[in-house]
Amino acid sequence: MSVADPPGLAHADRDLAAVAAGLLDQGRRIDGLSRLLTAGAFVTLMLLPILPKTSWLLPAILVAVALLGLGEIYLAIRVGFDAALFRRLASNRDGFDLERLDRTLARLELIPEAKAERGIDERIAGARRLFGWQGVVLTAQAVLILAGAGLFALLGTGGR
Repeated sequence: MSVADPPGLAHADRDLAAVAAGLLDQGRRIDGLSRLLTAGAFVTLMLLPILPKTSWLLPAILVAVALLGLGEIYLAIRVGFDAALFRRLASNRDGFDLERLDRTLARLELIPEAKAERGIDERIAGARRLFGWQGVVLTAQAVLILAGAGLFALLGTGGR
């Protein structure tokens, strides 16, 4: 939409962008939790040589948690960037100009030409998918840690 759009529509889109930015900002909480799990996995991996001998399962779980954490960091960067873009769109009092945003993103080679000219609803849907994946990755990390802890409780000291 551009400056020539009806004022009511521009306000509605700005409101939508503001709410989307608020939702996407919650990705910072997910990222913080994921980073704690990721750091814990890396630290434990480094300590493995001095810990009592365990089964191969512990390092496998820790590597999986760490790799998921690295993927979550990428998602957090994308979600944070989208939140900032939606916040800027929402605060622009001169108009809601997606064409100008697309030109800028294309010039920086951040979007392909095929993704230009999408409406605000499509953009928010894409950003929400990234946010959802961010939550899925955090959940997978937590499930792996809990499953690993449960297995080690059942097996004693790692099933030597």
